[in-house]
Amino acid sequence: MTRARRFGSLLAAAAVAVSLAGCAAPPPPAAPPVPPAEPAVEAEPALSELPMPEIRKERVHSASRGTDTELYLAYPTGLESTENLPVVLYLHGRDGVNPTPIPYDTLASLERLYHEGRIPAFGFVVVDGGYNPYWNDGSANGDLATMLNEELPVWLSERGFGDAEGLPFAAAGISTGGFGALTYAADRNLAGKPVAAVGEVAPALQVSWEGMREKEAFGTEDEWLAVDPLNRLDDLGDVPIGVWTGDTDPFLDGIEQLIDRHHNTPVVTYLPGGHEGAVFEAVGTEFVEFLADSLQRNQP
Repeated sequence: MTRARRFGSLLAAAAVAVSLAGCAAPPPPAAPPVPPAEPAVEAEPALSELPMPEIRKERVHSASRGTDTELYLAYPTGLESTENLPVVLYLHGRDGVNPTPIPYDTLASLERLYHEGRIPAFGFVVVDGGYNPYWNDGSANGDLATMLNEELPVWLSERGFGDAEGLPFAAAGISTGGFGALTYAADRNLAGKPVAAVGEVAPALQVSWEGMREKEAFGTEDEWLAVDPLNRLDDLGDVPIGVWTGDTDPFLDGIEQLIDRHHNTPVVTYLPGGHEGAVFEAVGTEFVEFLADSLQRNQP
């Protein structure tokens, strides 16, 4: 399935009248009637100006990272209570949490679909993993996998989010965060606490050590292979994975290996474009609906 973004444009025409100077010159011909002006086309609001969910940010101390880090929660406005609100762990990509760790269209879709009554209430939780995170232990940013698996449930429980153990019901990620969301889901499955779904937006999946080494995220090939999602597909179990990618994404070889080799990929959407914002901002509605469907299927 391919979805193209819509763009609007407004065309205008101008008439130029030329007159001849000199008293003996004949009068200029009458100007042609001016056509009625076309109605103005109202510009679509910028994505960042769309109605957004409630966004809550605070600093927490991560022993796994050895520093304070940002904890970011997004959930629909107007909820009577956020107690035990289900959340999706959303892992950001290379550039971190600014200006936003989640594409604006995804945030706007969460807000809109909830208020339209099309999805149950849930939220997203983000933790700052620093620059260029692949969300593994032993990284330049600290033990990120341990932060997600051990510290995050405590932070969520203290704030009344997540299930009875403070666990997110699903995982998602963009670019390097897509890599991390798959390894997180594999870890959860091996621990006997599988996630309900994984949403993958342009996951940064390399198919060779030569390509991975250029990213300067792992010291050795063995360190990479130990967490590489394409090397851990059996660890994922039967978790449904939704995939959204540009049709010219530089990671397409790895993304298509994930699609072909994992037996449960119910949603796969190719969009025109590469590893870029135009693709990331085009997936919101379908992406949020996929996660909401997994929540509804797993509610008691």
